[in-house]
Amino acid sequence: MAERNDALDAVLFEYVAHGNPKSNEHLKRFLRRFPDRREEIIDFTATWRALSILDAALPTPKPEPLVERQILKRAQARWRVQRRRQTKGRA
Repeated sequence: MAERNDALDAVLFEYVAHGNPKSNEHLKRFLRRFPDRREEIIDFTATWRALSILDAALPTPKPEPLVERQILKRAQARWRVQRRRQTKGRA
């Protein structure tokens, strides 16, 4: 189960990093590339778009530096783990 979640995380990360979840063309392209992840990609896209609408309609909250640092550290750690796994996969 963890491997399946890691694979889904990698697909969604690629979607955000190399695509535009707000674009129907990018959505179609990723659905063609990952047909086994169709439901997850559609759900992610719907959530992304809904949050974008809310973000535009609601006032921006004040950033909390401590929370932002924690998020950044978690993202960096996750990125390092992903890079390490990719490197091991090539060896």
